[in-house]
Amino acid sequence: MRLWGCVARGTESAVFELIERLELTLTQMKTLQTLAHCEEELSLKALSERLGLSLPATSRTVDGLLRRGLLERHEDERDRRVKRVRITDDGRDTARRVLDARLAGLEDFAASLSPEQRSALHAVLATIEPATQAP
Repeated sequence: MRLWGCVARGTESAVFELIERLELTLTQMKTLQTLAHCEEELSLKALSERLGLSLPATSRTVDGLLRRGLLERHEDERDRRVKRVRITDDGRDTARRVLDARLAGLEDFAASLSPEQRSALHAVLATIEPATQAP
């Protein structure tokens, strides 16, 4: 928790300021991040499950992102009742900007450490890295 507190202090304000400047809600940002990491289009139902939101809440979030050109929606080719969504290039750019702000905060945090602290942090992170990777 101490590590997270130190890192968050350096990243949160810049990230939240950017999200506010972009006029996005946290749910919209979570939606963009989720779709930016998807290889395929998602149905609204699948997206709502990944986000942990109700279908109506997901639909409202998607509608707002559609109006801004950050997502595209279309009917499923096999079942017209199913709506599929995907992120647009503008949506990817927006998600990337937020990620870049987070990374800048992490870089600032790392730069604030002494060489000994960076070395110790690297050694600890190296011991847990394999556990965080998907099988």
